[in-house]
Amino acid sequence: MEKGRNGIVFALTVLIIFHHCEECTADGEDTLSLGASLGGNQTLISNSVTFALGFFSPNGTSNWYIGIWYAKLAQKTIVWVANRETPAKKRPGVFKLSTQGGLGLFDAEGTSLWSVNMSNKASRAVILDSGNFVVLSGGNKSEIVWQSFDHPFDTWLPGMKIGGKKKLVCWKNSLDPAPGLFSHQMDPSGIRQFVMRWNNSVQYYDSGAWDGKRFTHIPEMSLKGSFLYSVENTTSGFYISFALSPALKVLTRFVVQKYGVFQLYALFDNTTWSVTWSQPRDQCSVYNICGAYGSCTSKNVLSCSCIEGFVPRDNRSWSLQDWSSTGCIRQIPLNCDTRNGSSDGFLVSSVTLPDNQASSYPASTKKDCEKACLHNCSCTAFTFNPPSEPCQIWSGDFPSMRNSSSQSNSDIFIRLAASALVKFDHQRPSSKRKTTVSIVGAVLGVVAALAIALCIYSFFMWRRNRLRSMQMGADSSNSFLRMFSYR
Repeated sequence: MEKGRNGIVFALTVLIIFHHCEECTADGEDTLSLGASLGGNQTLISNSVTFALGFFSPNGTSNWYIGIWYAKLAQKTIVWVANRETPAKKRPGVFKLSTQGGLGLFDAEGTSLWSVNMSNKASRAVILDSGNFVVLSGGNKSEIVWQSFDHPFDTWLPGMKIGGKKKLVCWKNSLDPAPGLFSHQMDPSGIRQFVMRWNNSVQYYDSGAWDGKRFTHIPEMSLKGSFLYSVENTTSGFYISFALSPALKVLTRFVVQKYGVFQLYALFDNTTWSVTWSQPRDQCSVYNICGAYGSCTSKNVLSCSCIEGFVPRDNRSWSLQDWSSTGCIRQIPLNCDTRNGSSDGFLVSSVTLPDNQASSYPASTKKDCEKACLHNCSCTAFTFNPPSEPCQIWSGDFPSMRNSSSQSNSDIFIRLAASALVKFDHQRPSSKRKTTVSIVGAVLGVVAALAIALCIYSFFMWRRNRLRSMQMGADSSNSFLRMFSYR
């Protein structure tokens, strides 16, 4: 009973703080003192009015987060989120620095959503002009006992050290700041280079090793006059930070995008961010960017589509460009029985499949290769490209496909249900499809040519007979008239 009463009192206390937070801290200051809270639309503003800290809710959602953004920009550009996996529902909640020195976020019912316990007693928390939110010691007022820069989000700001075990992890999608599938971090193997990884497992980009002045795959770092770099080699790892040249009066930030690209943004006119550098340059080289059975196209704008016979697994996720985590599924399931064979067929496709998922099969003809795939229920595609790779068979779902009609050196045959081939007007399995199309095309061409020749011949015969009849009629009616042909 006593515990229940205490819980009710705590919840009521939080609600009172939430509704009367104007009495707890002054809106617009840069400091959160012991026992003070933020709630509702209240914010902390850095001294030079560069950054703000407070509650925000992505457009179209009812979820609320504590975050940091650029204070002067009309459109919020979020650079850090505290509770990216545990949002407050429907209402902002309360962000508080307790009298005991603990930093925490509570929802309107008093449930803890996010917290930090400092080993040293805190005195206050401050949002700095660098975008770093720091908690200062109660003893040494300038000693930092906790800081947001040690817990990066998806953004690398000037003055922030990244390296060691720190990761930059993208948003899940534009409405959800929860960790996505793509990250930027120091190479776990111990090489002094940054890598980008999918699902914390597959590496698809590296910066090249640090040579003392730059990362070898980033020659732009050798350019003088823009960025100043500082490195630290400690027992916990290799770290690097950057700063802008004093002559530059622009805002910059590096960001891991939700589609797996690491980009540098610059704000030149205080209104619009411009991408000034991006890696990897070929966005379709990002591992599994379009998910299973998705095909990537990257000319001017990155886009994903499902190959024929497949549809998005989750339309809402695709509308938010969250392709990688959802991918595509078959419209019609395959029909395969290891004992009775398969009625499935194949569709010729202009996509590139990952080489590391293929296995070789000793087939001397394309027909034998097709049969081998049909009798293997896990086979989902095959290629036949003699003499180097006569028969290659793929199993399972396909990540990292890309539209490559101009680059493909051989036909790729994607397995589909027979009814799917009929539905999408692919009349026959791939082993006969090309021959059938060629024969039908040749026959239709010959028939069309004969029909045209017959029409021309009939026209000239009709014309000659008509002239003859006119001449005969004219001669019989008037002997003084002489007939001349049009020629």
